Amino acid sequence: MKTKRSTGIILVVAVFAVFAMVSWNSGLQGQGEQPIDEDLSTVRDVSEGWKLLFDGETLTGWKTLRFGGENEPYVKDRVLVLPVSVNGIMTGVCWVGDSLPVNNYVIYYEARRIAGKDIFAGLTFPYGDTSASLIFGGWGGIVNGLSSIDGFDASGNETTQFFSLRNNHWYPVQLRVTTDSIRATVGTEQVVDIATAGKDIHLRRDLSDTGLTLWTYCSAGEIRNLRIKEIN
Repeated sequence: MKTKRSTGIILVVAVFAVFAMVSWNSGLQGQGEQPIDEDLSTVRDVSEGWKLLFDGETLTGWKTLRFGGENEPYVKDRVLVLPVSVNGIMTGVCWVGDSLPVNNYVIYYEARRIAGKDIFAGLTFPYGDTSASLIFGGWGGIVNGLSSIDGFDASGNETTQFFSLRNNHWYPVQLRVTTDSIRATVGTEQVVDIATAGKDIHLRRDLSDTGLTLWTYCSAGEIRNLRIKEIN
């Protein structure tokens, strides 16, 4: 059963990937590089229980994760830059600062992809005694969802959605984690809305638990206004 489902999922993803690649190439040929979008009205107020996780000036509280490749995240113009990995496929940073909640919290940040066409600000986050990853713009730019649920990653579980995100455009991202649910929005899209009772929530089998991590895959991304808030 699992083999048949996986085969079907792979075929669907492959079709969408081809369509996305053709559309992406056509857009480049017809329009050239898209202008950087600055129209997002950012909220910099950190009152009402919010805790800043990025001060806009340094990487205090974070360490670099190279995932087998080489490149160094850095700060520029109050933005955390995750460059494309060299000799690898992923670049990321992991939180090593003060302890953070593992349940009943909200994380908010704004992200944009500045190069590439894949995951540009993936979020691996704690969920009780396990972890999971919020995926958007993956699998060639079209797959969005949660990795993983009951053995299936974001490309093939009940959270899987197919839509693309533009380069050089800021998207607000909000993740809400409670003991019985995980919800997330990216821009205006509800990417994840799942009751977790009876579900096996976990990372992909090929990833290690790295705690709260922000990362890119074959892409460069920027992140700003990153914060966390405990909720009841």
